[in-house]
Amino acid sequence: MSATGKFKAVFFDVDGTIFSSEGIILDVYHDNFQKFQQETGKPERLPTLDEVMAQIGKPVRTIFDNLVPELSFEEKERLSNAILADLVSRIENGKGDYYPGITDAVKALHEAGLMIFAASNGRKPYVDAILKACGIYDFFTEVPVLDYKSIHTKEELVAHTLQKHGLMPQECALLGDRESDRQAALQNSVAYIACAYGHGDAEEHRDAIQIIQKPEEMLFLIKD
Repeated sequence: MSATGKFKAVFFDVDGTIFSSEGIILDVYHDNFQKFQQETGKPERLPTLDEVMAQIGKPVRTIFDNLVPELSFEEKERLSNAILADLVSRIENGKGDYYPGITDAVKALHEAGLMIFAASNGRKPYVDAILKACGIYDFFTEVPVLDYKSIHTKEELVAHTLQKHGLMPQECALLGDRESDRQAALQNSVAYIACAYGHGDAEEHRDAIQIIQKPEEMLFLIKD
């Protein structure tokens, strides 16, 4: 489908597309890593902001496998759960940054009749907190997440949602900024729209039907 055609549904990545955690993520990771380090003596070194940001957009288990491979599965789960709770608390208290215009853009897509789905590698409490704090949660048809049972990757999440809702790939688009978004779109034959204002780089925006510089530009999806 061309960029000027009518789409029936759109998938939204969350961090780097709707919301940026960059302003709070280092404090959250540093505070919780430091507390964990004081309690257990591990890890030996705290991750830097660049190291943490390089992991944004990946499944949570992949993030902690990459940042602290020396920890056991149980230790990684304990640390990641503490970080999740802290992130959700801060988001609910107004921390973090929403991209200017994103609320109006999502609302316009919803009012035009598009089905809207989340397509995030983040866990449900995190994704829900972001969408609710932004005032757009009710515009979403569904907020599916990785369950590590039948859905392990973003590609599987999109495939599962297409099947569940009886959607044809050519009727859908995915908005995102990272390689996981690009792969989820391409592997499912869904149109990829790259958000250049997010965390990704030009290499991660390859094969996009359109590269947008700000949220309002996504409204081309509902234009004839």
